[in-house]
Amino acid sequence: MECEMCGRKVERTRKVRVDAAILNVCDACARFGTPLEDNRPRAQVKQEIVVRVPQKPPESLKPREVRKAQRKVDDVERFTIVEDYARLIQQARNRLSMTQEDLAKKILERKNVLASVERGDLMPDLKMARKLERVLGIKLIEEE
Repeated sequence: MECEMCGRKVERTRKVRVDAAILNVCDACARFGTPLEDNRPRAQVKQEIVVRVPQKPPESLKPREVRKAQRKVDDVERFTIVEDYARLIQQARNRLSMTQEDLAKKILERKNVLASVERGDLMPDLKMARKLERVLGIKLIEEE
């Protein structure tokens, strides 16, 4: 056999860990690492693997039935935004001494979107109109 560290031909090598590598080295080079194997006989250990199969899954692991709220298309189409929504929003905001940025933060919308709504360039959707109604205390949605 040959020492993997120094290359010397030897009769017997030892397995040694040097840094992260495991090498077969001669007795002289074995001092540079930590020995991996003992030459003492080891007792055989009998290993048993027990696999338990549950009869039925517990209630907590069963998938829950998820129901989504279904809105009828008719419900959404029944509501409309008032004609002068831009003026109403701007007046209510000024009455509360709020800036566009303050109001945008309160209703979780971007400032430029709110500015477009106040100018009348963009009509708010029902969700945004409800937020504006709640914060400003005005009526923007009417039923047809």
